[in-house]
Amino acid sequence: MNRRQFFIALAVLAILAAAGAAVVLSDRSAWTAADSRAGQKAIPGLRLSEVAEIAIRDSSGELHLVRGDTGWSVRERAGFAADTDRIAALLVKLAELKIVQSEPLPESQRARLELLEPKDKLAGAGTAIELKDAKGGTLGQLLLGKKIVKSSPVASLSRGETEATGRYLTMGGETGTMLAVGEPLTEVESKPDQWLVKDLLRAEGAKSISSSKDGRERWSVARQTESADWKLAGSKERPDLQKATDLASSLGWVNLVDVVADPGKTDTGLDHAIVIRADTFDGLSYTLRIGKQAGDNYYVGVAVAGEPRKTRTPAKGEKTEDKAKNDKEFEERRKKLIEKVEREKKLERWIYLVAKNGLDPLLRDRAGLMPEKKKPAKKG
Repeated sequence: MNRRQFFIALAVLAILAAAGAAVVLSDRSAWTAADSRAGQKAIPGLRLSEVAEIAIRDSSGELHLVRGDTGWSVRERAGFAADTDRIAALLVKLAELKIVQSEPLPESQRARLELLEPKDKLAGAGTAIELKDAKGGTLGQLLLGKKIVKSSPVASLSRGETEATGRYLTMGGETGTMLAVGEPLTEVESKPDQWLVKDLLRAEGAKSISSSKDGRERWSVARQTESADWKLAGSKERPDLQKATDLASSLGWVNLVDVVADPGKTDTGLDHAIVIRADTFDGLSYTLRIGKQAGDNYYVGVAVAGEPRKTRTPAKGEKTEDKAKNDKEFEERRKKLIEKVEREKKLERWIYLVAKNGLDPLLRDRAGLMPEKKKPAKKG
């Protein structure tokens, strides 16, 4: 190799080295740009006080949670009250949601990461969530994709389920960028029953409970005081103590499973319902109409009447120094009862699905309330 060829070869090597350095610098700058959003909020500038609607769409349907003058409600359940605590927890998560990684999102990878726009039963579809203000303006938009899972040693040994630690998503208007966050947001789903207030009725302190159907009484029980035993009305027979106690317990804790969205299109059986009526020592009256069975639930309509009694009957032998204290406790309890009754009286607007196991004690016939006869002992 002569001197000229040597310098030409040296120049080529220099050009190749410069080109390589340029590629490395390009890759490094691209990586830096991709991760420059780490630590930023997924929905920047979100003010929770401005959120008036949460819309959720996935391949199974849509859900709209709406904030009105009386609080949050579920539009798909005829405006029934939504679980405020669940909504508040979700909004706090969304407001604090931070990006941990960002990368370009090729179109070919959308289905694998479940970041396709949600459509009916579309494989690879994500879950879209949109926050709106009172005027319908968009405050934030996310398309949630595949959950990021981390297998724990315990799960590996027992072959149990892996734990979700994050989620892939895209922001509204940024379809070409995939983001990863450190929160799985598992509660974001379009199932209306999951967002309802499940606390339906609390008929406490019943003094009489009766059951009837088509205007004919099936049975009726009553007691003189809250500590007294239950007796069958118009009879010297006594019901089974535990079964009678179960009647009051069932009415003291009635939870709903779901709200019927369109009762007019559903055969609820409430036109021939079993009617349970309970009158309480506080002067209130609760009525449950129990219709047809639907799976593990019954269709139920409710009504509440009456007003908490205004005066307290002093206990026999009550001391003067105790009267003021007892009167104060009575007034405080009465105020809480009034608030409770005001809410419960509004429940007549809807038809509910209530779990069968909670209503079974109330559906017994008269014979079913009686003590079970002991079988005679076998001879020998």
